[in-house]
Amino acid sequence: MKKIYFAIAAIVLLVSCKPTANEVTISGVINNPTSDKVEVSYYKNLIGNPLERVEVALDANNTFTATLPLDKGQFVYIRVPRRNIRLYLLPGADVQITFDAGNPELIPVVEGTKALESQFFVSYVHDVERNHSRTLLLNMAGDLTAEEFLGAVEGGYNEKKAFLENHESYRKLDRDFVSLLRTTMLYEKYNLLLEYPMAFAHFNPGAGEPAFPDGFFDFLENENLFGDEFTRSRAYFRFMQLYLNRKLEREGDAGTELTFAERMFNMAETALPGLSREMVLGEMVLMGFGFMELEQAKGLYDRFLALATNQSIIDIVKKEFDVVMALAPGQPAPEFTLTDINGNQVSLSDFAGKVVYLDFWASWCGPCMREVPFAKELKKRMANQPDIVFLYISVDTDETAWRNTVAQQQIQGVHLNVPGFDHEVPQTYNLRGVPTFFLIGRDGKIINNRPPRPSNPEIDQVLNNALAL
Repeated sequence: MKKIYFAIAAIVLLVSCKPTANEVTISGVINNPTSDKVEVSYYKNLIGNPLERVEVALDANNTFTATLPLDKGQFVYIRVPRRNIRLYLLPGADVQITFDAGNPELIPVVEGTKALESQFFVSYVHDVERNHSRTLLLNMAGDLTAEEFLGAVEGGYNEKKAFLENHESYRKLDRDFVSLLRTTMLYEKYNLLLEYPMAFAHFNPGAGEPAFPDGFFDFLENENLFGDEFTRSRAYFRFMQLYLNRKLEREGDAGTELTFAERMFNMAETALPGLSREMVLGEMVLMGFGFMELEQAKGLYDRFLALATNQSIIDIVKKEFDVVMALAPGQPAPEFTLTDINGNQVSLSDFAGKVVYLDFWASWCGPCMREVPFAKELKKRMANQPDIVFLYISVDTDETAWRNTVAQQQIQGVHLNVPGFDHEVPQTYNLRGVPTFFLIGRDGKIINNRPPRPSNPEIDQVLNNALAL
């Protein structure tokens, strides 16, 4: 029997200002809160995943109110530790939500103006979606043949569709919401089928490619596979990238002298139509900004500008380009002050007159941890150079994991931590992944925004050159 959660504590009157036509207001009561703050957020667009957030405090009655600017129907996320709730809100919505922060079995209660889509969606997530989630199915992939996996994915897709179409609210739901949900269901199915070979290989190393039944990949031949009407769906956006990556894998070693972003850009240019193509081209340029040498990235950026016509995507990429250029060699390294692993305040300016090898990393990052032995050897080779500082900034959201890893791995250097990529410092440094390194000179200016990693034989010469300046 479905469990519905009602607040049985004192009745709390939630008072909020009526939202304008381009706003939404969300008020809430949280039972058993795990924090004194609530984050309410939404994605402005799919390119680069820019998340707009409002953080609000709970009052003495465990209530909160947040207002977001929203000019179209959108998924909105309410996050507290151990709970992440999605609503779908239309402009002008004024909703009230009641939920238990510590018990995901209790379905949130959503009421208010324009609340119907959210009421449907919280039930959909609880009753159907979580039983056929990507994580759940891919974790089963190692034990399922391709035919069995296909059956599980198709079964989940059919159950999701049936829940939507047979729901008592179906004909009252916003049509754009229904269309978005249908698109998302379909491309979630496609994505799982594309990810199955990788998941199977992960759980069965050395077993070779699984035997695929006839028709397993027939959906890739659908003439309506791509369309501008699908581009609001995050599942569709992921599908395009998985689709292109599969095509690259089938090319083998062709074009491997290029970076991944360049190869994906080239493939998208010819394989995708319309807005779909421009979205992926833009995303690959942003990826290039994060991982390619500056001149290479600028070349990809120039190609994008010559091809793109969608002004909103152009504006996003141009804005990111300005951020990248602010981190180009010769520019001042953005200043910051953080608390180190010993509880002391540390600022970048504390190291004026020295060369700083800045390493953004995380304890959960495999490539980061593979650099640790090389970093130890590098420090031994640089032991007679007191003017070089090895400065580490971890993006671990789990502070204990960060501290334990530094201690267990005996990583020597200055250690700072920020809770995730969305913190101000990673944002200022345009961090798009880890490990990422910066080399900062004695004058506080960036010498190299993509210096070699410790495992690269060229790193000694690069550091010595910086010390000689």
